[in-house]
Amino acid sequence: MSEKQMNAGLDMAEGKYMFKKTNMPELYKDQALVKVKSSGICGSDLHNTIERKNKTHFTKAGNLPQVVPGGHEVSGIIEELPNDYLGDLEIGSRVAIDMGGAGRACQNCYYCNFGYTKHCVNPVNDTGGGFGEYITRKPFGMYKISDEMTYSQGALVEPLAISVHGLRYCRFETGMNVAVIGSSSIGLGAIASAKFFGASKIIASAKYPHQAEAAKLMGADIVVSAEPGDLENACLDNTDGIGVDLAIESVGGTNNSSLVQSANVVRNVSNVLILGRFGEKIEMDFLQPMMKEINFINTTCYANINGISDFKLAIDILSSGNHPYKDIVTHTYEPKDIQLGFEKAYDKNSKSLKVHINS
Repeated sequence: MSEKQMNAGLDMAEGKYMFKKTNMPELYKDQALVKVKSSGICGSDLHNTIERKNKTHFTKAGNLPQVVPGGHEVSGIIEELPNDYLGDLEIGSRVAIDMGGAGRACQNCYYCNFGYTKHCVNPVNDTGGGFGEYITRKPFGMYKISDEMTYSQGALVEPLAISVHGLRYCRFETGMNVAVIGSSSIGLGAIASAKFFGASKIIASAKYPHQAEAAKLMGADIVVSAEPGDLENACLDNTDGIGVDLAIESVGGTNNSSLVQSANVVRNVSNVLILGRFGEKIEMDFLQPMMKEINFINTTCYANINGISDFKLAIDILSSGNHPYKDIVTHTYEPKDIQLGFEKAYDKNSKSLKVHINS
């Protein structure tokens, strides 16, 4: 399989993607071959490309062009299955794919045995992602999407599953008041998930007007600007001065401002759920969070909790009628125009929320 060629978008280590021919992904005996139909551009994809361009945070090897395509928000159609596969997937099944966890997991190690496949100690090699024409992964990490869902909506399963996992991991309870710091795609997923799980009141901050509109569409009851103090005041004003039950940090970045704000808006004896990606070492004064008895809960990706996959729950949410999270895909591009897609995703003045590469 490796000597055959396919089309792919590759990061050429200059801050740009090039659409070119490259090797087909390796197909191991226990993997399925999937024709990629839609792949979302994640904030981490943008960070990696910009960092490559600026030649920061990378080793010498990290400044070389990609060997295999990136892209982990993926949906597609199965074209080949392992000869000994006995599950419910078929040739032609439309699936969303867990690219980094279950799709590569050994299924036998300590972490796999209790559902946290992202932490598998013996994963198979990464054979490439959704910015290629084909991907190979284990069927264990593939989930049928409903007939009502488009492939583009199937590629939304992964980012939504991140918020679903975070809320399940921090033991979210129906009736909680929630603050969401930031309304980019992850923040919007957090709003949508909190609404689906029965939040009483959701107060969100948004940096841009189009993000504020989307936050309201996802189910936020109150949306304020990202200016310092606005979210703090809204949370205190709407909880009789106590603070919300849970703060969800979705911004990340290179400083602690969103973490400090999260600690300020929650009540004493509560939790801050961290979904954002922090690309730098940051300093944090923990005296105030300690005095308030606040837990900072870090999560990454998704899992099977009590036998139920976060991916499956995300599919259920997206399949529940005309769910608003389906509408966060604001721009789509053909694979040959992947560089234009990255430029649109990076330029928030373009009013982009989620950009997809669809074939």
